[in-house]
Amino acid sequence: MRNLAARTRDSLPRWRELVSSLALDVDALAETFLTRLDDARVYQSGLVPDEHLRTSARDSLALILRALATDSTTTRLSELPSELGRLRARQGVRGEDLVAAVRLDFGVVWSAMLGEARAEDMAVLALHAENLWRVVDDYARAVQQSYLEERALMAAATRDEQLTYLAELLGPAGRSPRDVRNIARALGVGADDTFRVVVADATASHDAHRAAAQISALGERLFVLNQPGRVVLVWPAAASGRQHDLQLRQLRGMAGGMVPDVKGLGAVPAAAATAYEICRTLRPDDTGLVTLAQAWTRVTKSRLDEQHGFSTALLSGLDALPRAEQDVIVQTVRAYLATGGLTASAERLYCHRNTVLNRLGRFEKLTGLDITIPEQAAIALVALA
Repeated sequence: MRNLAARTRDSLPRWRELVSSLALDVDALAETFLTRLDDARVYQSGLVPDEHLRTSARDSLALILRALATDSTTTRLSELPSELGRLRARQGVRGEDLVAAVRLDFGVVWSAMLGEARAEDMAVLALHAENLWRVVDDYARAVQQSYLEERALMAAATRDEQLTYLAELLGPAGRSPRDVRNIARALGVGADDTFRVVVADATASHDAHRAAAQISALGERLFVLNQPGRVVLVWPAAASGRQHDLQLRQLRGMAGGMVPDVKGLGAVPAAAATAYEICRTLRPDDTGLVTLAQAWTRVTKSRLDEQHGFSTALLSGLDALPRAEQDVIVQTVRAYLATGGLTASAERLYCHRNTVLNRLGRFEKLTGLDITIPEQAAIALVALA
């Protein structure tokens, strides 16, 4: 091992001569790089102009050779790797294209070394190949790291901007069709698309944001906005032909109100208000996303109770009964409302149909509602929701 270290040290002058000779014609190395880049079909999108590619190739290769000549690293000598990564992120270059391009640097320099070296220099190249790899690897890591950091910052900025527009959409102020189109453009959706809207309790915020991050990683969208006492989730409905939205699968464990088919972004605020009304009526043991078709009786009862004391006044006659007897009568009424018949109700309750009839008569006497009459049955259905 000591002998190898000594040989490496002794061969260092010749290694530096080879590096210096390459540094005299960096333009040629850059052209080789661009040829290989073209052969590898990388950067075919045209996002980076050819002259910019040529300049960055020349600067990067010159920096790598400088690091080799001084036994340093590219990141110690220059901010170029970080600047290049950030630039490519802002230009919209794909991460895999950037990695593929950076990987070409080692081959370009190594091939040029082989072309410059004499037969007796092969041992020198072998002794210092690891140094070349180390320098190029340091450069590549710095470029990729800054690229990823910039992409993360850009994504965060985009999310912040989208949240601002989403808050504007769901805010109290009115929105003109032009405003809606501008918001749609900022969110990257169509103003006339179909959307799904969910409102859940504020305690579901963490789960909502986690679901949004998972969905984003899969290339789909889920917009999440925290509001006082609630969290609002909005996303474009799945394209026709797909059975279920990815978003619905991710949110299946969440309890909340949902409006599943909202026609146009401009209708989302009203849908969010409806979803919130549904959410307010959910009970602690409720799970899953509930639609208005499923919860209309609860929502109606809630609004009527708040404004008119509807169910309290209507059902006050039951208060004269012991609690256990109240429960039996209410259970029987609900069974009849669910089945629509005496026999089916009796089967559900495991009692005689005359018992059902007697309990319904008692309910009518105490509340004034004959639930065998459809109109009065609808009133009872809401009151008992």
